[in-house]
Amino acid sequence: MIYTIPYVLLVILLGFLAILIEQKKEDEAFVQKLTFWGVLVYFVFFAFRGFINTDWMTYYVEFDKCTWDLLLNYEMGKSREPGFLFFMLLNKSLVPNFHFFVFTSTLLNTWLLLSFFRKYSTNILIALVVYLVFEGFMINANLMRNSTSIFIFLNAITYLQQRRPLPYFGLCLLALSFHFSAIVYFPFYFFIHRKLNKWVYLTIFVVCIIIFVLHIPIFLKLINLTGIGGVFIDKKIDAYTELSTARGFGMGFIERLITGILVFCYYEKLYDARVENRIFINSLVAFFISIFLFSEFAEISKRIYILFIYAYWILWCDLIKCFYYERNKLLFSTFVGLYCIVKTATTLNAPIHEYDNLLFGIKSYQERKYIFQKTFEEPEY
Repeated sequence: MIYTIPYVLLVILLGFLAILIEQKKEDEAFVQKLTFWGVLVYFVFFAFRGFINTDWMTYYVEFDKCTWDLLLNYEMGKSREPGFLFFMLLNKSLVPNFHFFVFTSTLLNTWLLLSFFRKYSTNILIALVVYLVFEGFMINANLMRNSTSIFIFLNAITYLQQRRPLPYFGLCLLALSFHFSAIVYFPFYFFIHRKLNKWVYLTIFVVCIIIFVLHIPIFLKLINLTGIGGVFIDKKIDAYTELSTARGFGMGFIERLITGILVFCYYEKLYDARVENRIFINSLVAFFISIFLFSEFAEISKRIYILFIYAYWILWCDLIKCFYYERNKLLFSTFVGLYCIVKTATTLNAPIHEYDNLLFGIKSYQERKYIFQKTFEEPEY
C-alpha cells in the first residue's frame, strides 16, 4: 500500500482545496488563487514524474531512436501517428531528453484539459479530482498519444454543439494525427448532440447490465453471425481472450450501476443544467456499451471505453448539484470523496506505481525496467 500514498495525498489535497473554494466561491480572487495553486501542484506532480507505470518503456526507446527521416519517409501503419511523431521530434530537436518531452506533453495536455473544464465546470479542482480517479492517473502516466488525442477532441465539443463542422472536423483531424482511435469521434457530429429519450437510455443501460451479468458473449456472437471470421481473426480473438480477465462484480461494477441509476433519476435536471449534457449523457451510453458489451475482452473494452470516460468527469460533478436537500448533497459529496480515496488506494498499489519526481531524484531507466520485469515477467527455472 505504500506505493499509493503519493496519489492518495494528491487527491486529498486537491479535494481539500476544492472544498475551500466551494465555501468561499463568492470571493473570486480567493477562488482564482486556490485554483492556481491546485493546478500547479497537479502539473508538477505529473510534469516532473519519473518512470512510473508501464508505457514509458516503449516511449523512452522510441524517443531515443526517432529521427526526422521517420516523418519525411512516413509509412502508414509502420510509424507512430504523424502529429505525435512531429511533436516528439520537435521536442527532441529543442532538448534531446525524454523527461523534457514528458514535461512539454504534460504542459500541452494540462492546457487542453483545463480549457475543457473551464467551459463545463464551476470548480476546476473538483473536476480534476474526478478526472484523476476515473482513469486520469492512467491517462497521464501511460497514454501519451491517446491523452492528447482525447483532450483535443474535448475542445471540439463546443463546435459540435454549435453545429460548426469545419472547426469540429479540423480538431478531430488533429486528434487523429495523435492517435488513430480518434476516428470514432468523426460520426459523433451527426447524432451525439441529439436528446436521448429517458426510457431509451434506461433500456440500453439495463440490456448492457443483463448481458454483463449473464456473461453473454455478444461480440463473439456477432463475429459468428456476420461470418467475418477466419484464421487471422480467430487467432486474434483467442489471443485477446487469453489476455483478458473476467470483470467481476466488485467496486467498479457497483460504481457504474450507481452512476447509471443516478443519471436516470436526475435525467431532466442534468439536461436542464446545460445543453451540452446531451452530449455527455450520450457519451455515457457509449461508455456503458463499450465496458459491458465487450467485457469478454478486457483489453479491447479498455481501449474503447477510455474514449468516452470524459462523460464521468462532467456528469459526476453535475450530479452533486442535482440534489435538492443540502443534507443529501452533503451525503453524496462525502460518498464521492471517500470513494475517490478508496479507488485511488486500491488501484495504484503495485511496484510499477512507485512515484518519484525529478525535483527530488528518480530511479534510472535500468532500475525501473528491472522493477517492471520483476513485476510482470515469469521467473526462469
